[in-house]
Amino acid sequence: MSGSETLEDEWLIVRNSGEIPEITYHSSLYYLEKDPLGPQLELNAAQKQYLKDAAVERYQEIILRDIQLDNFTKTIYRGVRRSIYNWHRYQAFCARQELECQQFQEEVRAALLLFIEQGKTAAGKDLPQQFLNCSEVELQKFMEDLAIDKTQIPDDIALYCVVEPETEEGE
Repeated sequence: MSGSETLEDEWLIVRNSGEIPEITYHSSLYYLEKDPLGPQLELNAAQKQYLKDAAVERYQEIILRDIQLDNFTKTIYRGVRRSIYNWHRYQAFCARQELECQQFQEEVRAALLLFIEQGKTAAGKDLPQQFLNCSEVELQKFMEDLAIDKTQIPDDIALYCVVEPETEEGE
């Protein structure tokens, strides 16, 4: 197999990776460059960027997946809380790799606002009343990360969030 075919195979693996694309990205770099059983290629900056782009695309896909109402009843759906976790992972990856993520932030912002609007309409009918599987506090922090003003969401948003169990003091 040629080096370009091997690189393409690794791109596919990174692009279709699971929930933490960064791990797959680094595993691919290791396999391609350093693994004694790998092809031991010397990747140039463009080839590394190609793999990095695959990880970014995968992060973006899984973040949006969990804030799209069409996915709510599908087995791939993990909910807003998972989108929050993946958003933080994505931001950390972008920071470590010195990538800009502002444009995607705008896309996530729009998707979350649409998800909330559509979910509120369907809550108690086609969706559970608490269709947001995160607490109101988690949602507010996510909204701050996305630069969403509180006036952009319903005043009664807490009705649609899960209620976190109260813990005993000292736990």
